Amino acid sequence: MSNQFVVDSNFDKNITNSYFLSIQLTLDGFSFCVLDPISNEYILFSEHPFSINDSLINTIEKELKENEYLQFPYQKVFVLYYTKQNTLIPTSLYQKDQKELYLDFCFNQNKFEEELTFSNKIKMADSYCVFNIPKTIVELFNDKFSNVYYYCSTTPFIETALLNTSFNYDQFQIYINLQNSIFDIIAIAGNDLKLHNSFKFQDKKEFLYYTLLIFEQLKLNTNTSTVFLSGMISKTDEIYALLKKYIKNIEIVKESKHFKFASVFKTISLQEHINLINIPLCV
Repeated sequence: MSNQFVVDSNFDKNITNSYFLSIQLTLDGFSFCVLDPISNEYILFSEHPFSINDSLINTIEKELKENEYLQFPYQKVFVLYYTKQNTLIPTSLYQKDQKELYLDFCFNQNKFEEELTFSNKIKMADSYCVFNIPKTIVELFNDKFSNVYYYCSTTPFIETALLNTSFNYDQFQIYINLQNSIFDIIAIAGNDLKLHNSFKFQDKKEFLYYTLLIFEQLKLNTNTSTVFLSGMISKTDEIYALLKKYIKNIEIVKESKHFKFASVFKTISLQEHINLINIPLCV
């Protein structure tokens, strides 16, 4: 991750209240982009990695206070938060007033007072994603903007994968999104979500182990099942080369087919920010 900023000449400071602002908080950086929903085109992108002495809270405070493009009003503001501690609840079983208990049960811990619990409806999976966000982060954004919607990174990851999968396609498709030392993985067949999990890994061999473990558990054929990679990955990475030795069909999701991108985006590695870009699909 590196400092990046691009803005298209079509960005108009006088009509930002018609734009969508999407902000992503990850383990190592703060990034945001702006969508013009009328043209369905992304027209701005900014990324700021953390330094060794930075904290997430300090970075948010600084960006919200000093970044010129975060001083404008927006029609909608989406905040995407990455957390490994999230769970999916089928719509038929979901009860809004029980969402704190779902996390307590799954992760065997009590919710701290400094955390707030949210849920996102994943329409294509007919389920809810339940997750916590630190209260301090929520307060910072709520103080800055009046129309904030909070999302777990799992939500656009699953929603978009299901949107991109054909109902008539019976073969399993595996989607993997990699961040630094963590990856999310889902398995889809016939447009149904069969599995979702997250793993921490220290090196390429550990990543391969967990991926092949999913293949073994689901009895998947490494010659016929397709793996779609996104996030912090490229064809020149050792992880990609190692995975290719064991799995025949691998594709990198380089961009979202649901939106247009201004020409300035040609310098941005869109696959690294695919969940951020696809948040509007979850509304």
